Amino acid sequence: MNVLKIFFCTLLPLLFTSPGKAENNLNQKMIEELTQCRLESSQLIRLDCYDKIALSSTSSSNALPDVTQMGKTWRQATEHEMKRTGNSAGFLVSVPETGDYPVLMTIPAIGFQPPRPILMLSCIDNITRMQIILPTKQDAGSVMVSTDKTQFTAEWFLRENGYVLESSRGIPGIDEIKRLLNAERLTLKLSNNEKLTFNISGISQQIIPLRAACHW
Repeated sequence: MNVLKIFFCTLLPLLFTSPGKAENNLNQKMIEELTQCRLESSQLIRLDCYDKIALSSTSSSNALPDVTQMGKTWRQATEHEMKRTGNSAGFLVSVPETGDYPVLMTIPAIGFQPPRPILMLSCIDNITRMQIILPTKQDAGSVMVSTDKTQFTAEWFLRENGYVLESSRGIPGIDEIKRLLNAERLTLKLSNNEKLTFNISGISQQIIPLRAACHW
């Protein structure tokens, strides 16, 4: 969500200037919208709110999905990626301070402007999942999976109104993930011919906490 840079550099300072100066730069409607954003308790919804104001003020053509309409998995992955610092590469891995679950691993697709597709691997309640979080809706779950080690086709499930693709759960899903280990890059060709590429070069080591939590 790099649109936030526009917001923090141009719009946010105006909230703390004198009323007369602020009104010379922003109309009253925008000031009210910014104030409403600040009242949102969810960080994801709050930042999405700021993004939309920044986009409208800069006439940007990058459409952002309405996060308030997205499902639990979509928001979980997106919020997890928001914890990424700097330009760090590889999977972002989170493990619980107590207990075994959840273990989350996320990584954004290469070559996309925000909002980027996200690959999420997780172990929740002893169930292993591999999911793709999408900024645009998909109508079918056919996927061609390619790495520098293997290639296969699969029928994934459409979840959350087409904004999440999910591989099989349990043993079949684990087997698909195992085929990705030791690979450098993962490319998914979706049913609409869109290609998503992820740098998974560190997956074999980074997935160890997830495998331990889900006992495989």
